[in-house]
Amino acid sequence: MGKTLAEKILGSHTEDKKATSGEIVDASIDMIMLHEVLGSRIIPILEKMGVTKVWDPTKIFVVNDHWAPASDIASAKIHIRNRQFVKDYNIENFCDVDCGICHQVLPEKGLVAPGDLVIGSDSHSTTYGAFNAFAAGLAATDSALILATGRCWFRVPESIKIEVIGELDSRVMSKDLILRIISETGLDGATYRSMEFHGPIFESMTAASMMTMCNMGVEAGAKSAIMKVNPSIENWMSQNAPDRKWKPIVPDDDAEYVDTLTIDLSETPLESFVAKPHSPANGVPISEIGEIPFDQAFIGSCTNGRFEDLQIAASILQGKKIAPGIRLIITPASKETYLTALREGVIETLIKAGAVVTNPTCGACFGGHLGILGPEEVCISSTNRNFRGRMGDKSSEIYLASPATVAASALKGVITDPREV
Repeated sequence: MGKTLAEKILGSHTEDKKATSGEIVDASIDMIMLHEVLGSRIIPILEKMGVTKVWDPTKIFVVNDHWAPASDIASAKIHIRNRQFVKDYNIENFCDVDCGICHQVLPEKGLVAPGDLVIGSDSHSTTYGAFNAFAAGLAATDSALILATGRCWFRVPESIKIEVIGELDSRVMSKDLILRIISETGLDGATYRSMEFHGPIFESMTAASMMTMCNMGVEAGAKSAIMKVNPSIENWMSQNAPDRKWKPIVPDDDAEYVDTLTIDLSETPLESFVAKPHSPANGVPISEIGEIPFDQAFIGSCTNGRFEDLQIAASILQGKKIAPGIRLIITPASKETYLTALREGVIETLIKAGAVVTNPTCGACFGGHLGILGPEEVCISSTNRNFRGRMGDKSSEIYLASPATVAASALKGVITDPREV
């Protein structure tokens, strides 16, 4: 019986080089990413364990990204602990509040490659699966054990084959596609399974778009979400990790999948998708959403704060002004994203249209700062979650959409199909 991507990658990190879905394996870790949860939860666990030395300082990436810069005294204290940890344990890969969001910065620094096993102290660490890696988020205790030993146990997940036929229309983005997929799987349809993406559409998809899809795999409950290597990933690796040696991992033709979801866009083209409150699985075609007014529009996060996201928003907003009474907040995912957008004139276009452009950070996405919602306010957002109270007051509401949809909606003041502006 052939192997899936999850089985192959996890198997390559075990002593006997084998892994079959359902088995428990002990695997070596290539890289662990830690953000503010390090200072708030993991360091106290390490202290209780009596750990005085990490397994490999070169394989640990620490970043202060959720509240960047610190938004209050509590977050400032967490950042101080992280900085001290980096000094005490000689961590080489550290990004303070100037770098950006962990899931964007880690790949930019070439710290993930095809075939890697990468763990993060954040649920959206599934993002790194765009680079043909097995990537998953783990909680504080497991992260602390990895810091001490460099290993972790896994139950090898069964895999779901996501097969997409056809292409996306203009201004319909990978965010629309993943919202469509999650609307079919539901929030638990891929629980502790690996989502594996197949079809010609992924062969031509950009790295940024692939990251968006893998990022949101966890919203269907997935343990991991893995793509095959395509030319965009090859180019990314040559630019960001020119000295890394790697080879693509491909699933076997006779790999066994627990389920297959086929979406045929050649028969029914995908229109923009919007997830209604209060679940990412509440996605519907934008033609069914109606003209819903809102107070705030947000483009950013580890899901859709990359350059191509800002660029498509700028192309829609070029020479126009956002609707009166609307707050449009744009948060680039990283410093590199910000600088590229500056060089290309994208930032200037966004600001002239009426947007507020912040420094790179998680910020408004999780209700941290720089765009918290007040009572009964409504936001259309390019983020990954719209749970009740996620971005502010519990009475507020969040609609999830692509950056193109968010930008078009900001022009009209109601949720709008980007193909209509």
